[in-house]
Amino acid sequence: MTQVKLEIEQKAYLIDQVTALDLPIRGVIRNLYEVAAATVGKPLCLAAAEKMASASRKGDTVLLTTGFPIPPKNIGETDGPPGTAVLTETLQAGGLKPIIVTDDYCTEIVKAASPNTSVISFPVENEKASHMAEKILLEHNPSALIAIERPGWNQKHEYHNMRGLNISSLVGKTDHLFLTARKGGVTTIAVGDGGNELGCGTIIETVRKHVQYGSKCQCPCKGGIAASTPADVLVVSAISNWGAYGIAACLCLLEDLKYAHDREKELSLLNRVVKAGAIDSKSLESKPYVDGLPPTVNALVTELIHTITNL
Repeated sequence: MTQVKLEIEQKAYLIDQVTALDLPIRGVIRNLYEVAAATVGKPLCLAAAEKMASASRKGDTVLLTTGFPIPPKNIGETDGPPGTAVLTETLQAGGLKPIIVTDDYCTEIVKAASPNTSVISFPVENEKASHMAEKILLEHNPSALIAIERPGWNQKHEYHNMRGLNISSLVGKTDHLFLTARKGGVTTIAVGDGGNELGCGTIIETVRKHVQYGSKCQCPCKGGIAASTPADVLVVSAISNWGAYGIAACLCLLEDLKYAHDREKELSLLNRVVKAGAIDSKSLESKPYVDGLPPTVNALVTELIHTITNL
């Protein structure tokens, strides 16, 4: 192993430890992280970045999907779009063309986070979603597909929030996009923090065992909130934004790019999505909190990732 590669792996290890810090105190992140890490045998953010780098060449299109609608306000949360924004900027700096896919309830928030990236709204209706998935993949021929804090359906094709409640009527059925891409050999990467996100099918049994409502939800389907669609690489982080920042940071290390997302940029980004209507998933209030954590904590984690990457 060269000195440069060793240094990248050492930094990636530290980045993973920061992104997986259970600051929301859910008590399950470490279980999910360790099982996901065992599937790749290296730091998760680095594994995702390497997979992305090996699958893509300059000029390629990369599809990203994000946005998690929160009832009863039926609007997107603050986790997901910020992480997607930082990752899209990194992909653009590396010569790639990112396009973001979301649903109507989250479109304005995603656009506010990523004003310089094309955004496609994906249909809620199952049959329309299946056709749309084929159309998008045929038209854009992506080298990779990345899901960041995006609802994933369970084994009964129903979507749930962490409270075990069914949100299928709000969610564009982007599992079709993931499954169709995987059948076509497209690289798939996912970021999640609770097990009900698209891509967490990679560790479905762990989610069913350790996460509340994982195996049995509170809706009539009784199928649990554990997402069933897998990804080639699943990044588990305490907050999904952090996992996306970690992937972006590792991409910068691999491609010798500058990683610029620091605490000031984080605060600005959170305020931008809140101004567009995003809410904190815990309090259900429109404020720059993410999964109940205040902006000071998110800024601190962001600064740690920035510092480690630029050591």
